[in-house]
Amino acid sequence: MRRGPLVLGAAVAVAAVATGVLVVRDDGSGGRSVDASVRCSAGDVDALDLSDPDQGEPTWSEEFDGAGRGRAGLDPQRWTVRDATTLSFDQARIRADNVSVADGTLRITARDDAAGDPSGLRPVTTGYIDTIGHFSQRYGRWEVRARLPVAPGESRGLWPAFWLRADDLPGEIDVVEAWGTPAARPRDDMASQYAWTVHEDTNAPQGYRRVGGWGSAAGPLADDFHVFAVDWVPGCLRFSLDGRTTGHVDLDREPRLAAALDDEMNIRLNLQVGGRYWGRLDPEQPGSTRLPATLEVDHVRVYRPRS
Repeated sequence: MRRGPLVLGAAVAVAAVATGVLVVRDDGSGGRSVDASVRCSAGDVDALDLSDPDQGEPTWSEEFDGAGRGRAGLDPQRWTVRDATTLSFDQARIRADNVSVADGTLRITARDDAAGDPSGLRPVTTGYIDTIGHFSQRYGRWEVRARLPVAPGESRGLWPAFWLRADDLPGEIDVVEAWGTPAARPRDDMASQYAWTVHEDTNAPQGYRRVGGWGSAAGPLADDFHVFAVDWVPGCLRFSLDGRTTGHVDLDREPRLAAALDDEMNIRLNLQVGGRYWGRLDPEQPGSTRLPATLEVDHVRVYRPRS
């Protein structure tokens, strides 16, 4: 985590193959014909959805039901709950106590804790979980159903994210990032928008390649749960919000990104607080960041393409 829909034809099912996206079409007589030449940029990317049983099959899921209960209510064989650490580019301290599971929902909560940091540089605590060493996968669909704590006008500096990082390569896929308001720079209707990004290098060195875009919900993302997803097959990434395409990346035209992603990906979920680009906490604006604030997650599900 760092710093327009295409025209859809009559495709009714899509599966991944090594040469691109395999499109299965209704031939009008109840039969189906196969066209293996259709690529990510050819107009059928909207049909790519590996949660469709015709296209993919489930490989891993977390419903946050408390099974295998461990630290913070998460199975330690599936998740690492980070504790007593920090990240290099925000204003929070990471604590396991800020992660909890109850009533089928994961909660990652940012809390005011200025007294716990005499330096004043990290006046809040937050949570961070990942599947490093537990689960990773190359190609498939990763989806999260979540409510993001970016309420309009009272969430400055809040930065929830669901993202994937390569196990042994520098590539990264940010499935969803959102930022609270008031932000440090203007953007219309930011409370209902999120960003997706593909990074060549998670460390963002000079001259690295990244491709990204924005998606919008009908109302503020803090008001309801939404499903944010990425479907990844050889040559193509499709990003979606509640089943609607919000962007795609044709990896055949992005060889640097394709090379950086040629690995299995682990899962990260966290709520950062304070960033240089969209805004740090502002003590001169009382009420601009209302704490505690919670990222709520209903489920995380992963699928793989049918061969």
